[in-house]
Amino acid sequence: MESKKPYTTTTQPLSPPPVYETPSFGTRLQEFMNTFWVYEILASIISLTMLAAIFGVLHHYNSWDITMAVPLASGISQLKWTWYRESRKLTDLDKLDQSSRGPFGSVKLLFSRPFKFLGAFGAIITILTLAFQTLIQNAISTRSGMLELTALYDTDNGASFPQGNNYTTMFNDYSSADALYDQGPTLDMVADIVYGMFYTIMDFDTQFQLSLANCPSGNCTWKHIQTLSVCSKCADVTSDIGLNKGLYTLYGMTVTMDESVGLITSLSNAKYPDPSVLPGVGPLIAHVTTMARGTTNDAPVGIDCALYWCVLDRSKVSMINWNITDSVDTYWTDPSAKTIHAQATDVTLTPPTCYDEYAEEIPDKTRCTKTISSHSQLALQNYFLGDKTGFTGTVVQNSTTGGWGVSSEVMQLLYTTARMSDNLVVDMEAIMGYIGLMMTSNIRQTMPQVGIWHSLGESWGQEKWKSSVLPLLFHPLADEARPGVAPYKMSELKDVAENTEVRLERGHLGSQFV
Repeated sequence: MESKKPYTTTTQPLSPPPVYETPSFGTRLQEFMNTFWVYEILASIISLTMLAAIFGVLHHYNSWDITMAVPLASGISQLKWTWYRESRKLTDLDKLDQSSRGPFGSVKLLFSRPFKFLGAFGAIITILTLAFQTLIQNAISTRSGMLELTALYDTDNGASFPQGNNYTTMFNDYSSADALYDQGPTLDMVADIVYGMFYTIMDFDTQFQLSLANCPSGNCTWKHIQTLSVCSKCADVTSDIGLNKGLYTLYGMTVTMDESVGLITSLSNAKYPDPSVLPGVGPLIAHVTTMARGTTNDAPVGIDCALYWCVLDRSKVSMINWNITDSVDTYWTDPSAKTIHAQATDVTLTPPTCYDEYAEEIPDKTRCTKTISSHSQLALQNYFLGDKTGFTGTVVQNSTTGGWGVSSEVMQLLYTTARMSDNLVVDMEAIMGYIGLMMTSNIRQTMPQVGIWHSLGESWGQEKWKSSVLPLLFHPLADEARPGVAPYKMSELKDVAENTEVRLERGHLGSQFV
């Protein structure tokens, strides 16, 4: 058996471990910046900073004139005055002005004037600057905005709004004599009262609300519009209704209604309401007390209303597209100016502040005194107190047929309102308010008016003139110099300017085109 050789080991020296040098600071910094994307972050921050700086510079120099554009625009602009040392076409001024604004106007100038004209040199340079268009800003710029057109459209009055100072001759249509007796309002006032009465129950508005203003542009403002007006007040007096032996009563036995068949009972008179119910009522036109309900199963609602004279001061009035969109309305009346039915004296109201036609306050308050003649006052009282035209009447259900008997169209209005209403007091206030609104509108249009009969305002518009100077040239010209040429029709201005030659002369009035 072969014996195994003994196990032996050989020991050889091992290679020493590698020795790493300590990284330098720069190496460590480089590694740190690579690891944490420092370069990219710094580059992003710098990029954003530079972008913000660009925005800041552009914002700071916004609307400044670029150096290249200034001498070009100034030179071409000055040449147009030199050009008119002799008679030239009026349209040349427009072409020279447009050339000073930019390359497009310069092209138009080159093709309209001979190249020997010195302005052509500036026009050529302006056209060459198209290569730097993003850095060029015209020395002359136009901005879109609202322009005051008061004198432009109406040199006498501008925007105006009628003011009613008196209501003195409006009673002749129904009167048989001059004595105080059977006067009634004129038919135009009757139409407005009826429209105001029935406005709240119309399914469709059958009449466009007409603007009383003279506002050619449709965008006007007025500081103050002060006018004689008709105010109204209503109060809920349901708590004062009593029930006595099948009869509803209000204010004692003043207004009564049958519990079983009564639907509407209304009374109109010229007696002042209880001041604790309706305080601050001015010169009274009519006092209306009503009990109303939609069905005989409902409890009646009691309403007390008054129509009276007042003064309306509308301030900060703004009209946009022919619609009054904003105003501050202040109403004033004189509760001490008591009235009676068929009084022989006129009704007058003198407000504590008075404004002239330019909306400037004036110390003489009597210039703003509002007057209602005794005959006109009685005419309105007779109308509202009448059992066929006013708020006196009844609606009673027929217990046999189930129908109802209506004493007048006004009572039909009150009954229809009661059947449809969720809040009869609010709806009655609306009816009275619309009556007052339409009466005020009528008074404003009533002629003749004495005193300050209208308020002057400002008319604003935005004309499509773009960059042309022709409207500025034509506007101050007299009518004989521009017969039939409207200052807002660009086509007519160009046609006339093409055939009109002018020359710049200096006289005792200064330099002007002749």
